[in-house]
Amino acid sequence: EGDTVAAGEGLISGNVAMEPPEYSDLPTRYYPTHARGRVWARTWRTMTALLPLTAQGKEYTGREKTGWSLTAAGRRLRLWGREPEGRWEKRSSAHQAALLGVGRLPIVLRREVWREYDLTSVPLNREAAQTLLQERLLSYLKDLIGPEGEIVTTDYSAQIEGDILNVTLLAECREEIGQERETRAISNEPEEGS
Repeated sequence: EGDTVAAGEGLISGNVAMEPPEYSDLPTRYYPTHARGRVWARTWRTMTALLPLTAQGKEYTGREKTGWSLTAAGRRLRLWGREPEGRWEKRSSAHQAALLGVGRLPIVLRREVWREYDLTSVPLNREAAQTLLQERLLSYLKDLIGPEGEIVTTDYSAQIEGDILNVTLLAECREEIGQERETRAISNEPEEGS
């Protein structure tokens, strides 16, 4: 307890040593057994997340185009207008034909409206972006340490490098770090040539 543990270091072993009888020249024999345990440790994790402080947005030019189509028995017929080329956003509405006493018919009239737009840079709110990154880092940390792990302390730092917001989380945790792995049995036989 209290020692520093390196990654990959074996802490629980499944080799049982059988000492030879007293006053014997026989070597110590080792017998592999299955060992299992839980290792809880105090850990420190540093994680970083990045986010550009500008995003692409749409700025509408005011130009609109409208087109109509008719769908009957699974076949579509354009009545007039065609889909424009370039940056256009489409909205459509459909109206299905119906007769009183009969109900809906397999005939649909569709109106499509296209609105032209240009791409523009939209600045993001720095505080909102930082809060978003902090929440994501904390959520990711909780996933890493598992449901039994505990976050003891968290400390965030943020800096802007060019147009990029860089948020770093430094956390002290208490978590189970043990990983079960298969190990080679220690041989009781002397090696060849010895």
